[in-house]
Amino acid sequence: MDGTTVPCDLSVIVPVYNAAGTIERVAGDVLALRHEGVRCQVIFVDDASTDGSMEIVRGLASEHADVLGLQHEVNEGAGVARMTGWPHATGRYTLFFDADDILHGDVLCLTLQRMEAHPQVDTAMLAYRYERGRANTGLGMSFEDTKVFRQLLRAGAPAIGTPGEMGALLTVTNYPWNKVIRTAHFRQAGLRFGTTQVNNDILGHWEMIVKARRVMLSDEVICTHLVDPEGPNITNQFGAERLQMLEALGDVYDMLERDPDLRRREAHRFWKSAYRLYRWARPRLEPGIATRFDVRWRELIGRIDLGDYADLRLRHDADLADALANHVLAAQGP
Repeated sequence: MDGTTVPCDLSVIVPVYNAAGTIERVAGDVLALRHEGVRCQVIFVDDASTDGSMEIVRGLASEHADVLGLQHEVNEGAGVARMTGWPHATGRYTLFFDADDILHGDVLCLTLQRMEAHPQVDTAMLAYRYERGRANTGLGMSFEDTKVFRQLLRAGAPAIGTPGEMGALLTVTNYPWNKVIRTAHFRQAGLRFGTTQVNNDILGHWEMIVKARRVMLSDEVICTHLVDPEGPNITNQFGAERLQMLEALGDVYDMLERDPDLRRREAHRFWKSAYRLYRWARPRLEPGIATRFDVRWRELIGRIDLGDYADLRLRHDADLADALANHVLAAQGP
């Protein structure tokens, strides 16, 4: 399915894995933006689904010239799926969305208008909300994410700044679907997502911020993230696949090591985010995984630059520095 090759305003790239029940809704939400004058392209990348998802995508593509369907023969993870769709994006702007979430089209349209008015803004980050469980209990952003938004939006919304000025956003949860990016800029910058099955969005999250010329932040809600605690989502899996979390974090640290100035500026935020992820994942691990997980965690900590560690301890977060050191020392024993 070739889909459209005509340049448009917005490309929405959607990884699909066993999402037959929601694909049509997501496509409808995106294509409805045409009524607001936004020319859209939807790129579905089926990641070897087994529930007939690809058949639904084929049907949508046959009905709508603005829908493109791509397919993986084997399951490779959402990060790889996003990179499969990325070269096919023809929109001036791109949104990486999920196949089971709810798009707030009015906020998306407003964001595109703002980015048009600010040509130096390459990334716009928006707020999100959760719906958890079968009762669909509505919740706002996480407490930590809300704190960062409030800090940066003290002077009002939207806020615009350089990556350095907006660096606190690096510690916000690494969701891909609350960011709109300028396609041409990030194509030139070489945007990447990770290749791990879990936490593959960490690298993309960092790159969308640090590689932008300017970042725009707003507290309008662009997405409702649907979370089923009993569902098959990768978020709910804490077996051996969760060891890849440390690999995903290592990919980001590789990026920092390649750019010493960036590392010195943002290493403290990397370790804050990494420790937050560790504390989230560690108590949830299946029996037998924790020891291997801890070994890889200490290997990651062992990569820390000593100058960055001193800076973390003296200028940013002494408690975090002590916690990282204690993890390494605990393995060495008395």
